[in-house]
Amino acid sequence: MTATKSPLLPPWLLYTLTAATCWGIWGVLSKGPSRELSGWMTQMLFTFALVPSVIFAARSKNVRTGTNKPRGLFWGFVSGLIAAAGNIFFYLALEAGADTAIAVPLTNVYPLVTIVLAFFWFKERLNLIQGAGILIAVAAIILLSGEARNLGDPLAILRRIGLTPWMLYSLGAMVCWGVFSATQKVSTNHVSAELSYLAWCAAFIPIAIWIVATKPLNWAMSAPMVWSGLAAGALNSFGVVAAFAAYRYEGKAAIVTPLAAALQPIVTIILALIFLGEKVGLIESAGIALAILAAIALSCETKPAASAAS
Repeated sequence: MTATKSPLLPPWLLYTLTAATCWGIWGVLSKGPSRELSGWMTQMLFTFALVPSVIFAARSKNVRTGTNKPRGLFWGFVSGLIAAAGNIFFYLALEAGADTAIAVPLTNVYPLVTIVLAFFWFKERLNLIQGAGILIAVAAIILLSGEARNLGDPLAILRRIGLTPWMLYSLGAMVCWGVFSATQKVSTNHVSAELSYLAWCAAFIPIAIWIVATKPLNWAMSAPMVWSGLAAGALNSFGVVAAFAAYRYEGKAAIVTPLAAALQPIVTIILALIFLGEKVGLIESAGIALAILAAIALSCETKPAASAAS
């Protein structure tokens, strides 16, 4: 009997790379809206931008598949609520005067939360190379966080650290994003990635209603700003779809999350170099090298032992 030729890359890795690419492009497109719009308005644009990906997921032939739809839909919805809560915590941190030299690198290490949950909740076990890859990925995430230059004076950073409101909000965002990345995996254990994603999107509707009812919003935006915000949100949402698919195709939460988080900034930096004329310093270059090394290490799966021939 002829052996089936295995794909060059496992599906979970392809979807993880797709998610990182979408989020990396989002990082470039979101720079304009993030500078000129409030976080609440950015969240509203993101909610509207879910429409294309919702249509894409709803039309998939796999959308109705699943072994336990109530449980899968529940965890997908919970994942959306937690993700939105993380966004809100981050906006609150900015409103409370967050020190970006601390808040941005802190929230960007949310994969650590996912890794801990994956170990104790999902009982995921990694080989030594993947374990080293996680440590390398965390270092790369910090270096590529966008605020890494400020890490050159650690004593000054330590003097600014305290249990201030913005610090607590930043910690809340980090925890929420880490937990959300784990609960995605729970949802896709029971239903298709597409159905999980639709449940995830449904959670943003009550959040949007709450924002409209309680927050002052400035709807007087220029057309380029609106389209830029919508395009950024759409790419972000397709990245989430790809992440759900990575989990559905047996990607480990302890690998998918740090891998995507480490590779995302590389895409953003490359595009910023090409289209925005930005420059890369020594710290960013080191971060890119570490992210590539982490990607190689995290993708080194241990092959299962071959079963004895019957």
